[in-house]
Order: sequence, then structure tokens, then C-alpha cells
Amino acid sequence: MVRAAQILSEPCGLAIGGKAITISTAGIVPGIRRLAAEGHVYRLVVSLNTADPVRRRELMPVDKLHPLPELVEALREYHRATGRRVILAWTMIAGVNTSGEDARLLADLTRGLPVKLDLIDVNDPTGRFRPPSPAELGAFRDALTARLAVPVGRRYSGGRDIDAACGMLAGQRCSR
Repeated sequence: MVRAAQILSEPCGLAIGGKAITISTAGIVPGIRRLAAEGHVYRLVVSLNTADPVRRRELMPVDKLHPLPELVEALREYHRATGRRVILAWTMIAGVNTSGEDARLLADLTRGLPVKLDLIDVNDPTGRFRPPSPAELGAFRDALTARLAVPVGRRYSGGRDIDAACGMLAGQRCSR
């Protein structure tokens, strides 16, 4: 992945500015530490989805390999090494990770770490998870604003029609 980003940013290649390239991860700690150690200029986005370790392990099996405390420490190392803020992707799931308590846990978890939070509606073709209602979203944003002094954005996710949108917690085999 880093080699691909280097080729994309190479002046003799596509000449895409390194700061215009975003590396996205579910929380692979060795990769985050590598980006920090090697001093790459690429932006880092980490799918967090919940600041509750038990719920994160249920939603994101990668947490079994790289538990939330280890991930957050790697993000702090990344910030210390690069001086850049980390973008946290938060896939919003109605009734699962959009409460005032979720906002409090996130504030506690990221205290002192410069982050930007991207809110993304869950995309679940199975129907098991659904995005929050406008009222639930509004209450969650209000709770985040009250507890976090960080930018909070809303990310649009295209690709839903082909099961390739942001906010998908797990893939499925395509029968097309």
C-alpha cells in the first residue's frame, strides 16, 4: 500500500501530491506505526466506529489483533511523529453507537489527541444495521459538539448500489 502511494505521488508517475493521498485502515497498528516512523505525508483515516472496547470487538474483529488501547497509543505516536491530526471514521449505526455515552467515551478516549471526526451512515445490504434517524443523528452531533473540540464532518458515501460504499462493516461475495 505504501509502495502504491509512492508510485501515485511520483513526479514521473501520476504526480498526485502526497497530502492528497489518504491511507485508510480499520486499525492495523503496525501499519500506523510504520507510517509514523517513515515520515510519509499521506493523510491517515482510521475506522473507529465506537470507543467502547467491547462493542468495537463485536463490530470490528480486527480489534482482537489490535485492541483499542493499543490502537489509540499508535495514533498518539503517529501524531507525535508527524504533527498531523488523524481522521477518525465513525460509521453511525442506529441504537448502537450514537448515544450521549458514545460521545463521552470518544471524548475520553481521544483527549489530547488532535483528530477530525467523519460521520458516515452505515451501509448494510443485509438490513441488520440501519443508519440513525435525523433526530438521533442531531442528538449525537449535539453530544459530540458539547464534549469534543474537534471538527466533525458528515461524509457522503457513494457506491451503495454495488455494495461498495463507505460504512460497510463487512463484505459479502458478489453474485453478479
